[in-house]
Amino acid sequence: MPGVDWNDLRFLLAVHETGSVSAGARKLRVDQATVSRRLASLQKSVKARLVERTPQGMRLTSAGMVAVEAARQVADAAEALERRLDGADARLGGTVRVTAPETIATHVLAPHLPALAREHPQLRLELVVATQALNLSRREADVAVRMFRPREETLAARKLATLRFALYASRAYVAARGKPKLDDLRKHTVLSYDDSLAQTAEKQWLDRAADGAVVPFRSNSRASMLAAVRAGIGLTVLPCYLADPEPDLVRLCEPDEVPTREMWLVVHTDLQRTPRVRAAMDFVSGAFEAAKPRL
Repeated sequence: MPGVDWNDLRFLLAVHETGSVSAGARKLRVDQATVSRRLASLQKSVKARLVERTPQGMRLTSAGMVAVEAARQVADAAEALERRLDGADARLGGTVRVTAPETIATHVLAPHLPALAREHPQLRLELVVATQALNLSRREADVAVRMFRPREETLAARKLATLRFALYASRAYVAARGKPKLDDLRKHTVLSYDDSLAQTAEKQWLDRAADGAVVPFRSNSRASMLAAVRAGIGLTVLPCYLADPEPDLVRLCEPDEVPTREMWLVVHTDLQRTPRVRAAMDFVSGAFEAAKPRL
């Protein structure tokens, strides 16, 4: 594409991936006017309309699809170069991004941050809570804690722990409704996870065990689910490390009756020997080792 400013392609790619100019601007941390101006400049350079507005958001034209493919190739090449240069960086300092599920970040990792700061004062750790798996190839994070083993050949993974789950209700709920039995859950008020977690073993188990029960509340947040159970709204499946310390909750079954989940430490192979990334990986591993009796 002669005369194209390749930097403009970043803006097109962001709008395509997020579905709107405003969301693309947030992703790139610029204002909407900048995104609109760069899109207009790009379309003027290629002498073709690349995006069009629809009620559902921004949609690529056929020319836009070609441009986005080119943008992805440029972005992939730049990110690969950045990873390789980072992988050769021998300094134990700078910023490293670690992503983890909400309650793992709060209850397993965060308590160990002071020790990390004392051991590596030049290291700046960004702890990113995400419900979806961030893309390590695109440097959305450097190190990830995931509840599944990745399949990509470019990612290295190490098992951290096995999470146990059980069914819980508040003491107030049990006092009012009686202690539920696993074969009689349909007569109780059950709190469930939303469809974004439909493939998780614990949700599938709960849906089967409580088929036909009243479900007044759903969430993709374990912290919100814990709060709802604590409030006495109903019962649900929770990780044992999260629910067992709660004095107002009652465990209604043994953990071996509910499927477990594996936790994995994941890093891009280009970065796994970088000192700052190694330090972050050791931090995560140490936090999980300390938490194993609770998990």
